[in-house]
Amino acid sequence: MHKLPKFRSIICATIAAGILFPGIASAEDATWSGFYGGLALGGTYGESNPDTVGESTPYFTSDDPAVQRPYLQKSLDDLALNGSVLGGYDHQSGQLVYGIEADLSVMDYSASTASGPVRYNSAGVDFNINSTLETNFAFSIRPKIGYAVGNWMFHAAAGPSIGYFDYDFRYTDTNAGAANDFSKSTLALGISSGLGSSYKLDNGWVLRGDYVMNYYPKVIDERQSFVRAGFRGSFDHQVDFQSHNLRFAVIKRF
Repeated sequence: MHKLPKFRSIICATIAAGILFPGIASAEDATWSGFYGGLALGGTYGESNPDTVGESTPYFTSDDPAVQRPYLQKSLDDLALNGSVLGGYDHQSGQLVYGIEADLSVMDYSASTASGPVRYNSAGVDFNINSTLETNFAFSIRPKIGYAVGNWMFHAAAGPSIGYFDYDFRYTDTNAGAANDFSKSTLALGISSGLGSSYKLDNGWVLRGDYVMNYYPKVIDERQSFVRAGFRGSFDHQVDFQSHNLRFAVIKRF
């Protein structure tokens, strides 16, 4: 799938719009100091690039893991809608704005791959591999720095993020009838970074557009062992996840 280049074009256009149009801002001085809260809606492009491998064991012959690898390591990617509740505090000194922001984002993201039947080099055995990765929320805290121009403010931010993930894996082959399943639900620690532009309206209301990237290097890091046809086998599951989020927010400053 090649959705990410188009998504990046939308992100660049959004940021460029904020940079090109500050001239329409009111000449009135707009202070950015104080607490704020708001709601955001947008879209998410998510991608996982597993580094999962089968291990040479009594069940798998020496060249079986090499045959499996391209199918175990297929990318999982998809698009989803997202919504966020956010809040934070800013302090303005001259045109520089320093602050910290927290947000809770929810989405209905699910990406799957299916491969097979694929034939091993030996014994005429075929195998199938199915993988699914789902996530439905992330919580992030990002210190930020901004630059104010009239009623406009442009910012960059980065900080820790926690996401919740469900991972499902199924392996079958024609050597033994039963499916070999592995499932795990887990919290993962990652990093969140973003760029955005805000325009201040009357009565403390603000319109904002931003791009946020979340990266979780170790969503799954676990070895799976199984016994089939009297022989032991294993997979080493290594799964990461990154999301690219484009959001538009309505914010109230207090």
